[in-house]
Amino acid sequence: MKILCRFLPLALGLVLLPLPVAAQAPPCRPCAGVRVDNPASLIPELAAEPRLDEEARFYIAWDVALDGSAPLDVATSVAGTGATPWLRLVFATPSPLTDNLERLESELEAVAGLAAAAGENPHFQVVWRPDSDLPDIEQIREYAFLLKRATVAVGGAAPEARVISQPLPADIELLRALYAEETAAYLDGIALRTTETEALAPVLDLLAELDPGKPIVIDALPFPAHSSDAVAAAAAFAVAGADLTFFEHDRSTIPDIGPFKLLAREFQGDLSYDVFSSPTGNAEAWSFVRGEDLGLRVIVNKSPDSETASLLFSDAQLKSPERIDPETGEPVDLFGALPGKKGLELEILDPDPVTFLRFQRLTASEREGIEGLDERLTVVSERQLPVEEILRRLQAFEDAQQRRLHTYRALNTTHLRFQFATEGLEVTFEGPIFFRQGEGFDWAWEKALFSGLKWRSKRLPKLPLIQPERAASLPLEILFTNQYFYRLRGTAIVDGRDCWVVDFRPRVADSEDNLFRGTVWIDREHFFRVRSRAVQQGLEGEVISNEETLYYSSVDAAGNLTAWDPEGFWVPMRGVSQQIWSLFNAALVVERETLLTRIAINDSEFEDRRQEVLASDTTMVRDTPAGLRYLTRDKETGERVVEEKFDPGRLFLLGGVFYDESFDFPIPLVGVDYFNLDFKETGSQVNVFFGGAILTANWSDPELFGSRFDAGTDVFLLAVAGTDTLFRDGEETPEEDVEIRPAEVDFTLGRPLGSFTKVNLTYRLGYTSFDRADDTAEEFLLPEDHFTSTIELAVKYSRLGYRFELRGEYSDRSRWEPWGLPGNTDYDSEQKDYIKWGASFAKTFHLRRFRKIGIELEYAGGADLDRFSKYEFGYFSDIRVHGYQTNKVRADEAAALHASYGFEMGEVFRLQLLGDAAWATDETAGFDREFLAGVGVAGNLVGPWRTLVRLDLGVAVAGPDDGFTAFLAFLKLFK
Repeated sequence: MKILCRFLPLALGLVLLPLPVAAQAPPCRPCAGVRVDNPASLIPELAAEPRLDEEARFYIAWDVALDGSAPLDVATSVAGTGATPWLRLVFATPSPLTDNLERLESELEAVAGLAAAAGENPHFQVVWRPDSDLPDIEQIREYAFLLKRATVAVGGAAPEARVISQPLPADIELLRALYAEETAAYLDGIALRTTETEALAPVLDLLAELDPGKPIVIDALPFPAHSSDAVAAAAAFAVAGADLTFFEHDRSTIPDIGPFKLLAREFQGDLSYDVFSSPTGNAEAWSFVRGEDLGLRVIVNKSPDSETASLLFSDAQLKSPERIDPETGEPVDLFGALPGKKGLELEILDPDPVTFLRFQRLTASEREGIEGLDERLTVVSERQLPVEEILRRLQAFEDAQQRRLHTYRALNTTHLRFQFATEGLEVTFEGPIFFRQGEGFDWAWEKALFSGLKWRSKRLPKLPLIQPERAASLPLEILFTNQYFYRLRGTAIVDGRDCWVVDFRPRVADSEDNLFRGTVWIDREHFFRVRSRAVQQGLEGEVISNEETLYYSSVDAAGNLTAWDPEGFWVPMRGVSQQIWSLFNAALVVERETLLTRIAINDSEFEDRRQEVLASDTTMVRDTPAGLRYLTRDKETGERVVEEKFDPGRLFLLGGVFYDESFDFPIPLVGVDYFNLDFKETGSQVNVFFGGAILTANWSDPELFGSRFDAGTDVFLLAVAGTDTLFRDGEETPEEDVEIRPAEVDFTLGRPLGSFTKVNLTYRLGYTSFDRADDTAEEFLLPEDHFTSTIELAVKYSRLGYRFELRGEYSDRSRWEPWGLPGNTDYDSEQKDYIKWGASFAKTFHLRRFRKIGIELEYAGGADLDRFSKYEFGYFSDIRVHGYQTNKVRADEAAALHASYGFEMGEVFRLQLLGDAAWATDETAGFDREFLAGVGVAGNLVGPWRTLVRLDLGVAVAGPDDGFTAFLAFLKLFK
């Protein structure tokens, strides 16, 4: 009695609970689901291509015990694949419930926990398994009580969840008894246990009376021997009035759910059975019309007595029949549909056991004068080519051209644009290229320019040839293996031509093979390529991303541009690509543009010109099956041969001087730099620079243990201390100057995500020593020398010349004691550890004649920052403003804009105008979005003796600093 009284208020609350909105049917028709014992076993196939999209509905049901043993993450894992989880909440509280309310309450507690953890769009089925079997009228009343309690528990934890009854027999009296307990407001669907479509009619009549619009779920039919048969059964039950049909799989094997996924993808949305559009013929078929566009979806169940499926659609407004590929889910055009007076006749020569079809309907303008429809279709309908025929004609065109085009020579100008913030470096190679059909090309580097400056030495430097590895196979080729899937997306006007737009991708969507995905635009009149764009997948080595676009032009034998004529030669005259190189733990973006000019095809002087260049001392490269290789002269024969082994190491002499007012004197930089992109043939990269006062060293492995991860370490040592100056309330305070000497070592682990994103995780161990400056007050207490541990996460995205970066880091000092003048309020023990974050966006615009404009926006902020962890604006600082010295002006938060404009003068001298603006906020300094600005000029010069010279000058023009910075450096290649 006490227990009953304790739960009586809750039982009364069920009567007073507000009624929910009317239940809605699933957004599909027909809908199907699978009931299994282990839903986790389906996740790999659910996650495989073709995946379910957001609007598709494929229901996965399984029993969930309410004793606390059920894992909470299964539903979210199922939902993560695009499927809809259907949790069968199995209550085991015996009857009568009023005598076992404590046990029921514990099960309801488990229900609430499951509902809270189920994620989006969960469905819950309330199943009661008491000691005695259902149904009987007395127990159905108890079940109604349980149903209400369960609905309240679910709705409290997940308001958007749907609750469905357990499978009930299609018994009119029993259903009346259930509804007599006022359960309509607590149910989002009624599940029926029947295998006969005829049993639905009386139930539908009853629900029309008691609960109009309530969805009906068939739970469950036996899982058929062939999964495709389930689709036909679901269609039959949908026609009979069911909204969802489950199939119970009680075998030890994993069911084939491919047909279910295809059904969910194709029959999503607002569909209804259309008896008038259902065809007649030698196969059973069901037609469903989509409300939004009146398009038709048809399920055809092949007759076992016939090898073909012949269908007659009486609806004369149908057009564009498509068949859905059961493996890929992609539509394939069907031809041979014959419109006539009786309707549309369609014969499928090789039907699947269950075939999915799509139809469109005529538009309003096409329906005008429908009486003459038969003749118009016969006379003017245009044939829509299947993608297979388009590719065949393209391959035929290119095969014919290959037989006509034996050789060509041209002037090849290739620009390599290395992106470093707003500045960057552009390296250009120019010279004749000689192409021989079936043998690739030889290319001579007669001229090299570095940011537009001509290399003055007779012999060009042999730089490492970093390039993406060759793909296992190319798209659009005729292969013994079918490695690519093609889809006709539609048509488009490209370069003035009407083109087919064909997308391609690896047939196995998650393949790790080195293949391409992209798009090719094919001329609809002559079937030649007009443009192609491809992203290379499965790359390994230094190049982790490669996207290339080729632009084709028609030329005559003399290289003159001609009209779009199949008699011309179709050559990729321009190519644009973006590559991302993994170099020394950094993702270096390289934009590449190749231009062909002065082309001559099948030229009688081809071989003479080629031999002439081969006999010269010009640096040459050859296209080989392994990629580009240098052509060097054999010491014995004097003939050019492919250099199989290339020394990846280079040694430079680096000299110069750097100055800003934070140092007591200009810092001389005289030393050597050695880098090697394949150190001791291990694939690792090494770079070491020693310049007297500075030592930097780097080691990295772009393929850690043969994976797509890269790892590396950096070391930085500075022997010269710099003066750290403090601004307080807008005034410089020399009595608080500190000499700082930093050193640090980094450990980085990185991985590309997709083709354009790179993630780096870095651990940094830094050591900072402090000393007194010339003007430091005697009473100033120096900070303790300490180590700082930092964890940094950075994400970079680069595509189409745009570069985005997000970064965040957490740092913790080994010790942090009071420092500063007596009574210093800047010290806070809470600042022993701190957080910094930032974001940046950059874009470089390359103009003609080596002119370029660069722009970069960045933002930086943090928490618990102090004098020695805030952002600075010097030459080597996080945010650079030209002219600002190191360790002087600092801020808790800053936003900055950097701009540059560069141009060359007569291939001798390059000038770059630079401007920086920053808005700094710092409470100690008294800055509230203080405007900082600096301008600079950078110059490059190719000097004698194979040297490169660079000068960088900066002057502060706004803000608290009024200094200047200067950096002069020269680089000489020794080896």
